[in-house]
Amino acid sequence: MIQNIHGFGYCNNTYNNLPRYRKPVNFTGMSLPSQYKTSFDYLAARIVDGNKKWQIDGSLLSAANISKAMEKVFMLNKVFGPYKESNPAKIAWKNYIPQEVRVYCTDKVNEARAGRLRQWQNFLENPVVEGISGDYDELIKDIKSDRSLKFVIWNAINSELQASNRHIPVPFDITALDETVRHFKSIEPKFRAVTCAPSSFLKMYTHRLRDNLLMKKDLSANTEIWVKIPSIKRDPDNKESNIAELEILSNKNWCTRSSLDKAEAALEDGDFYIYLERDDESFWKPSIGMASSKGKIDQIQGAENNNLIPLTELENVKKFIKDSGLKCQSGICDEGPKALQQILIAEKLSQTDLESGKNLFRAIKDKDNEVIYKMLGKQIKITPDNKYIIPTYKPQVLLNKKSGITVPYSFLGIDEDALLENVSVIDGDLILTNKNNVFDSTISQFPPNLKTVNGRIECSKMQYEKFKDDFIRVVKDPSYINIH
Repeated sequence: MIQNIHGFGYCNNTYNNLPRYRKPVNFTGMSLPSQYKTSFDYLAARIVDGNKKWQIDGSLLSAANISKAMEKVFMLNKVFGPYKESNPAKIAWKNYIPQEVRVYCTDKVNEARAGRLRQWQNFLENPVVEGISGDYDELIKDIKSDRSLKFVIWNAINSELQASNRHIPVPFDITALDETVRHFKSIEPKFRAVTCAPSSFLKMYTHRLRDNLLMKKDLSANTEIWVKIPSIKRDPDNKESNIAELEILSNKNWCTRSSLDKAEAALEDGDFYIYLERDDESFWKPSIGMASSKGKIDQIQGAENNNLIPLTELENVKKFIKDSGLKCQSGICDEGPKALQQILIAEKLSQTDLESGKNLFRAIKDKDNEVIYKMLGKQIKITPDNKYIIPTYKPQVLLNKKSGITVPYSFLGIDEDALLENVSVIDGDLILTNKNNVFDSTISQFPPNLKTVNGRIECSKMQYEKFKDDFIRVVKDPSYINIH
């Protein structure tokens, strides 16, 4: 086996008097997956390979030397080093979330990260099981003696933590950990190449957490299932277990997983409903979460936690709500739309333009402004130089005429800067502000091609200070500008 060879690839050998060239070859020093003593040695080598953070030379990544690499990593105290903290400036927030809320949320996330990581670190450094039934002697022995195993576990629970997200590590559960370790120990060497990846340990552990819980509920045999977690008010005797259940079953993007106090808050006044389905590997995947308050569904979230119900799950959600005899909250607050609005939003996004064949959701993703305006009920004209003339611009859409339910463009995921980018004339009013500031326009720049507004401009004081010169330039008379 060739170890730690770094070829530069130019070869001047000749064959039939013709020069021959070879592409550069770079051997990292890793052995074949089947040659490592354990799956954990192989995974440890893959995690370290090419990552300068660990300061490990490629020659130590072979099956024969990986134990030396792990010894060096632990000796340099690099394993339980600083973790990535959530940074409010790097998170893609919904644009209507106030700055003070962003800072508060990330502070709570970092507090939760530190607490959860401390729990894992304490166990990995001193694996002791107290007050828990079951035989975990083999697991404890393995963790005490196997640096690669310890390294793989720590890397797995840290792997989701980024400055740009609000995730916290998965909860510690000795049974799920024992089952996951046993699973990887049982993988035959010849299958490691296709079944072992740095992300696979966390996926299996998370699945075992969820599947064990669902087995206790006699629900594990299903391929898809709705789970109802009772509120603290309705089931006070099982408060702690229900909070833990919500954390375990929640998608990693939901606040009920991304902050330790959010799961408790979500259950304080109402039941929580989660829809789980098995993915291509038969792992449990939480796809829909529904929080309730005062006896009604309050918020509905998909896996992306963006206040939009996945269109593929809309009928599933509506059927479950109807079959369960549930009702939905209505109204809008600074935290976004309530359940009824979310259903109406999903129905609106599902509507398809017959001419283009696109639904509104796809048009928004593609930034296809002509289709977007058409589906928002706006009649636009296109000038010879391919600019738009649009009627009154007010960034909100009526979803239900009977009830008068209206939502801002931001709730549909519309980028207003992109929507107004090609507009040269607004043949009516330009409304940028509202009594309810959730409906305020989210433009970050004045439309670059806008030359004329034939009606009034309604704006906030902050908007006026930012775009004053542009406002005066595009209106017929400065008196047409109303500052709220």
